Amino acid sequence: MGEAFMAISATRRTVGIGVATLALLGGAASGVATAQTGGAGTVAVRAHADDASAAAKTCEYTSKYGWYCGYYKGNATVRTGSKGNAVREVQALINQTTTYKPKLSVDGDFGSKTKKAVVWFQKTYKVKPYDGIVGKKTWAELRLK
Repeated sequence: MGEAFMAISATRRTVGIGVATLALLGGAASGVATAQTGGAGTVAVRAHADDASAAAKTCEYTSKYGWYCGYYKGNATVRTGSKGNAVREVQALINQTTTYKPKLSVDGDFGSKTKKAVVWFQKTYKVKPYDGIVGKKTWAELRLK
């Protein structure tokens, strides 16, 4: 499988889903899609279809839910110690829609590595408080809705 590449501004909402969608659709034949947004606050976002640590499912943007990776459609609060599909969704969203490294195991276990990634996400996208808990505000930013 190929690698899709798109650039999304640091505010993530200013670029708009249209650019991301066009970038992905435009690169379908070549396997690589690129969208330029310009400006100092540009963040590269990669979706690795062949990355062994990435989710087996590919995240897609939907008009109803925003970014959705096939595990969980809700926005219930998850935190250290949580387990299940909501945690898998958080892990897959961070892996496939951000530049966070190292990639998380999409195992449904909200441990210290997932918390560290969530705190990074909250700080990077200015979702306060920076507590590593995925509540409604963090879900909304993860899904870009």
